[in-house]
Amino acid sequence: MAGNYISNLFDSLMGKEPKASPYSEVGVSGTPVYGGFVATAEKSAKLTGTQRYVTASDIMANVSIVAAGIRFFATLAAQPSWTVTPAEDMPDGKSSDAAKKAAEFMQSVLDGLDTNWTRIVRRSSMYRYHGFGIYEWAARRRPDGMIGMADIEPRPQHTIEQWARDEGGSIVAMGQRSPQNGDLLWIPRSKTIYLVDDTLTDSPEGMGLFRHLVEPAERIKKYLLLEGQGFERDLRGIPVGRAPYAAINAAVAAGKLTAAQAATLTDAIEKFVKLQVKNESTGIVLDSKTYEGVTGDGVTVSGALQWGLDLLTGSATSIGDLGAAIERETQNMALIIGAESLLIGGSARGGSGGSRALSEDKSRHIYLNVNSCLNDMAEGYTRDFIGAVWMLNGLPDELKPKLDVEDASYKDAGLIATTLRDMSVAGAVLAPDDPIINEVRDLLGTSHQPEHAALAAQFLTTTANRGEPGGGPAGEAAPPPGSAGAAPPPEPPGVA
Repeated sequence: MAGNYISNLFDSLMGKEPKASPYSEVGVSGTPVYGGFVATAEKSAKLTGTQRYVTASDIMANVSIVAAGIRFFATLAAQPSWTVTPAEDMPDGKSSDAAKKAAEFMQSVLDGLDTNWTRIVRRSSMYRYHGFGIYEWAARRRPDGMIGMADIEPRPQHTIEQWARDEGGSIVAMGQRSPQNGDLLWIPRSKTIYLVDDTLTDSPEGMGLFRHLVEPAERIKKYLLLEGQGFERDLRGIPVGRAPYAAINAAVAAGKLTAAQAATLTDAIEKFVKLQVKNESTGIVLDSKTYEGVTGDGVTVSGALQWGLDLLTGSATSIGDLGAAIERETQNMALIIGAESLLIGGSARGGSGGSRALSEDKSRHIYLNVNSCLNDMAEGYTRDFIGAVWMLNGLPDELKPKLDVEDASYKDAGLIATTLRDMSVAGAVLAPDDPIINEVRDLLGTSHQPEHAALAAQFLTTTANRGEPGGGPAGEAAPPPGSAGAAPPPEPPGVA
């Protein structure tokens, strides 16, 4: 190692290109890992170690737009169907019978998992938010002697503490801290499906969308706290009652009124001020006597009533501006997770923005994100899951199939039917047994069409009832070709 370093250093000083083998790596990963622990540049304690998953869990559970967006994304990701595509091992690019049988075997492995595939896909899609996902498989021997898979189980991100890497930086094992007894369990990389979002970092932990949501989530929590305090401290609308308590107390002191009589005078207005819910019979009658005063000109009458009932008023507050700030942060977080289409058509400030065209355009962006995630998952499961099945059974690599996933985009049955009609007008007429007919029926939620033979018999019956050429007498179906009473087939051109 030292000799190579000195030799390369001398060559660089002499202006020569350093020597390197094309079959080995020279550079290393940019993320340092010490003793299996990933070194991070994060300064906040809540964004390092296992605490960052507590922070992510809090955002996921308590920020409404994040919770709705994640549920929406996971539901869309679990909806498309998955297929096992046979390997194209023939010289003409087609699949041989052996490749088709191998694909059927792999499909039976997927169907035999203890956990249904939809749940596995839904859980696996969460790697996009956490940054990485680890899913351990367990094999079992089948009755036919082949080795299949028993199940695929997630290994939660907050339990993964250490990573073992080779000299090139590739992961060879993951260290999981058992929540039950605290033991460190090393899971070989070859026994897992490992999905990682390493777009912004080459750390084995990746960088998920939760990391981008931390600061906006903190701001929106502060704004919501201030909004709640503002509502609680806003005294506008509180009822205020007025009564001549000084005069009543003086009358009690002079013996003109008893304490019980004085309490009766103010009891009605005091109860009304404390009233929480009004009904159709709620009301109060107050004394209309005004205040009087003595001046040099004699007794004067004031315009202020001795008894009264009003609501507190006040100037405008900043609650409206605070609501706009909350809406802005909600929009920012929706943009981060790709769920801004959920906000179209509504506004915290009472507006109603958006249109059908805008909604469709935003929906396309969500479908693109879902398709991108599913394609990454299909590649990872083909590599790690199907590869493990092939290794355990010693099957040839040229027969190894791959996983393909359906496009998650919304399919408009009406638009498809219109397109097919336009194609038929242009000359591209569908055959009666074209598979797309049943596919459109599936989108409409109706039953499949009958088999081709039954469809042909139905067609002959219809033409006979209409009296069209080729049919029998009106109301009678034409006899099938080749049967007794059927017309002989026409001779081909050029035959006497």
